Amino acid sequence: MDQDKIRNLLEKYLRGTCSQEERELIDRWFEADQRFEQPLATGKVQELEEAILSRIQEHLPLKHRNRNDTHRLWFTSSIAASIALLIGVFILFSKRSQSGSEGKQPVPKLFTFHTEPGQRAKLRLPDSSTIWLNGNTAIRYDQHFAGPNRAIYLDQGEAFFEVYPNQHKPFIVYTTKLQTRVLGTSFNLQVQNHRNQYSLSINTGKVSVSHNQGKIQHTVLTAGQQFTYDYINGRHQIKAIQPGSEHAWIYNELVFQSASWKEVVAQLQTWYGVSIHLNLRRGQHETFTARFEDPTLEAVLKALQKINPFQYTIKKKEVHIHN
Repeated sequence: MDQDKIRNLLEKYLRGTCSQEERELIDRWFEADQRFEQPLATGKVQELEEAILSRIQEHLPLKHRNRNDTHRLWFTSSIAASIALLIGVFILFSKRSQSGSEGKQPVPKLFTFHTEPGQRAKLRLPDSSTIWLNGNTAIRYDQHFAGPNRAIYLDQGEAFFEVYPNQHKPFIVYTTKLQTRVLGTSFNLQVQNHRNQYSLSINTGKVSVSHNQGKIQHTVLTAGQQFTYDYINGRHQIKAIQPGSEHAWIYNELVFQSASWKEVVAQLQTWYGVSIHLNLRRGQHETFTARFEDPTLEAVLKALQKINPFQYTIKKKEVHIHN
């Protein structure tokens, strides 16, 4: 690399306009030498200049190293500006390192958002991607997406993602044991639900799923597929679904598809923010299939009564169902 290119690279680094690859190159340069681990003390500039020059010369072609003293002096002068820039970069790097724990880069502060049961929300991310959050859902992310990836942490609940494509910066959703990696697509993801499982439904595009401990190696899924993982036994399965059915909730549509009583109760509690007490003497294995558009709780219960008979009472946020 000639001196003009070195100088341009360092100027871009200081201005914060260099690429991720260029920034990592400069970072690795300093991290590779223990002389750069300590803060710059007063009167150490000359020592630093010599160290930097030594580092530069180590990376030069052999023909530049075996010159006479006069030529070497000329060569040293020709890169003086680059050395000055490197000192500026070092000061920036040193300050950044000191601000982190044990010399590491500080972890960016994550924005946290949590919806209550019965509440839904829509978030616009810094890359123009969109997330819809169902009730009782917790999510975290860096508001600037400063790292090499667009990292999202879905701690609990259910979310639907519409991801803006960026092949140079993958979008990764981290959950307790699994991570979902995409470039640009839309999908519904539910974790820590009443079935104690991870459930990923692909609406458009494709994604890959992997286990944090390597138990699942980048399983690729496409539109119309659903991937489920059981947290208890560690088993997973893939099945075909109707695209759009799993995220109807973002359009205020409540959908039951062969839902058991346990599933019905879980969805109603999330949707309306109520506590449901189930006391069934029979019909524990009954299922419900129905679709409602922006319904009230009582309208849903009355409709479900027509599918499988039961009685209910509603008192504020408490619902009792029995038969």
